[in-house]
Amino acid sequence: IRAGVTGTYTAGPAAIGGVMEKFATYLAAVDGTNDWATVKPLYDDAFDADCVFVTADGEHDKESWSGMVQGLLERRAVASDFEITHQDGDLVYYQLTVTVPGEEPLHTKARGTLKDGRLVRVEPLEPEQYSTMVEMAARGQ
Repeated sequence: IRAGVTGTYTAGPAAIGGVMEKFATYLAAVDGTNDWATVKPLYDDAFDADCVFVTADGEHDKESWSGMVQGLLERRAVASDFEITHQDGDLVYYQLTVTVPGEEPLHTKARGTLKDGRLVRVEPLEPEQYSTMVEMAARGQ
């Protein structure tokens, strides 16, 4: 995880770092070579069972979002350039790039809400970007 974390720490910097380290490990597995069987345990470790993912088209629960991740994996997606840009209490702001062969790279910025050692809500700063990610995943299925 690259530094750049600022703000107040209600859970303490070590706790925040641990949660985001799980997320970074999950993202690192989205490297264009891994399948869902490899990535799923890391996904489950990074996101709370009740996690909500926001798109411009509405909210997805963890189970439905996993289908999107599987679609990206089938298309050999790569997640890269992950960086925490800001932290304030239980909110963490970050950016990353998702690249799928044959598609324009998707540079996203999002806010994650942390709870009990996992992400419980993921909201892109531009929700249409996550809608685009869902569409990219679906094109491969």
